Amino acid sequence: MKEFDVIVIGGGIGGLISAGILTSGGLKVLVLERHSTPGGYLASFKRKEFIFDSAVDCISGVTAGGLIYKVLKLLDVSNDIEFVRISPVRSSIFPDIEVIVDADVNAYIERLSTLFPLESGKIRKFFESISSVYSETMSVTDMLISGRLGLNNIPSQILRFMAISYKELLDEYFNDFKLKAALSDRCPFIGLPPSKLSALSMIAMVMSYFNFGAYRPTGGFQRLADILANGILKKGGSVISGNGAKKILLNGNHCCGVRCDNNEEYTSKYIISNADFNYTFNHLLGGKYAAIAEKMNRDIGISTSFFIVYAGIRGEINTPSSVGYFPSYDMEDFFNHDVSFTDRSTIGITIATREDKSRAPAGCHTVVIHEMADISDRCLDKKQSTDNVLRRAERIIPGIGDRIVVLDSATPQTLQRYTGNFKGAAFGWRQVPGFRNVHKHDLENLYIAGHWSDMGGGVLAAAYSGARAAGEILVREGIRVDV
Repeated sequence: MKEFDVIVIGGGIGGLISAGILTSGGLKVLVLERHSTPGGYLASFKRKEFIFDSAVDCISGVTAGGLIYKVLKLLDVSNDIEFVRISPVRSSIFPDIEVIVDADVNAYIERLSTLFPLESGKIRKFFESISSVYSETMSVTDMLISGRLGLNNIPSQILRFMAISYKELLDEYFNDFKLKAALSDRCPFIGLPPSKLSALSMIAMVMSYFNFGAYRPTGGFQRLADILANGILKKGGSVISGNGAKKILLNGNHCCGVRCDNNEEYTSKYIISNADFNYTFNHLLGGKYAAIAEKMNRDIGISTSFFIVYAGIRGEINTPSSVGYFPSYDMEDFFNHDVSFTDRSTIGITIATREDKSRAPAGCHTVVIHEMADISDRCLDKKQSTDNVLRRAERIIPGIGDRIVVLDSATPQTLQRYTGNFKGAAFGWRQVPGFRNVHKHDLENLYIAGHWSDMGGGVLAAAYSGARAAGEILVREGIRVDV
């Protein structure tokens, strides 16, 4: 039986970041990944000569000062990967206006003020407010990671934004329903309408792109996962792929190791689960701990999943590389189940080859189209749904159906099968107002990382959750690593 200081279950971004930090601190770390490659939702795949990212549009935090950049530096692999900046960050197309989301926040404020001149003063005050909240949130996050602050000591301003919905925040500032819809254009990235989404979660996601930029790795997001795993190996850590965890071994309320799918066992002082929360508490732990997952599912609920179309097409595309299409200004309506796959629903499109030509043959592009979906839609006809999504994408990319070289698609069941996420959840828990207490269990050395933690959904939030888990372990071990 092999002994480790820390076992990380799952090689998603949260697990890789935590393992990278802990390995850099000199601890003996093992990462267990059930899939053949690490990455989770960072996975990329190839069809003929086209490289597609399975789920992620773009991320932040990969340049100087960003968390992912810092961990790449710690692992001495920052020069092994290149990132391309996305500018503009996004184009949001509504019935009678197109809103370009500039990479520079001041340019974006000016653009919104030109489109909505009667609200210009309030637009500036709104961004001053959320910029201040974001700065304070980053300071708090740094203190959480370093162990200098507990969840019970979070400042009152942040608690207020955690407790209110994004809709309530918008209503405090604006009257124009079109402006409020434009400022809600990233809600599908989190999977909740403004009325049900934590204001703080939306602020954190939107402002991270303005503060750290929006980027994609050259050659696909799998590159980021692979290079983090290589860095962990270079620093003396261990990464095992194709052999996941089957059981967390317990001694009272203390985790003492893991039994793998091949029945090998490893012991450790600490365990970080970057695996699906429901799987962790229902199967890896089981018994009385299954009630924790049941309570979270009941009280918080899981996020939406997606139906995703991957198309390699001939010819040029002139749109920005990230596009949101909204057939109305009713941002609440898009999240109603009966709207899915109708002309009333929203879709998102990513054309990564606009900035990264290495992903497709000359004269071609990759087009990834996603629509929110539910795994309960078991009657979903894959071909019919693909045709439906492509038909609506014609409004953004004319003639796309006649230009297809390769075509594939993924259902929520596909996402569940490849990532292990319960019901194909794209963002872990629903980021509702007041969302907290994921870590409330009596296991003294078990930590939760990834989008199933209470740091929020999305790649950067999942990375921060991994850093926080690592930080708490380093504090207990009396080791300092500057992240």
